[in-house]
Amino acid sequence: MYSIISMTIIPTIASTPKATMSSHREGEVSATRNILRRAWNHEGALGVSNGRNRIVTPFRGVTNLGDFLNRKNYVCGGPNQVNASRPGWKGRIGSIISSCDGSNVEGYSGNVKFVPDSSDYTTYKKQTAMNRNYHDPKH
Repeated sequence: MYSIISMTIIPTIASTPKATMSSHREGEVSATRNILRRAWNHEGALGVSNGRNRIVTPFRGVTNLGDFLNRKNYVCGGPNQVNASRPGWKGRIGSIISSCDGSNVEGYSGNVKFVPDSSDYTTYKKQTAMNRNYHDPKH
């Protein structure tokens, strides 16, 4: 058995290399890998949704900061916040004017005026670098 040194590879019983790091960063690395596994497996990170390529920047696509196809004021269906159950009121309140474009790509449903902080971009770049060598046993 070999001793654990920062960034060394230790052979395990199954003869597959196991990457190790110094203990002060293991928690941060495992948390980032967990985020990559759980949050980066959607259309924004992959760049394709229903055969349509992403038009927004990769940062905005991964962090879900805008419409995938960069459509302005796009509404297609969506939730109805008002209950128009009274007879005669259904057409007057709570109606959403839909203008679907047939792309079968969902429209953005968040705050369109949100401006991300520079720390959000820094975190994205760090995760991008870690995603490049996610399956590399050396890291």
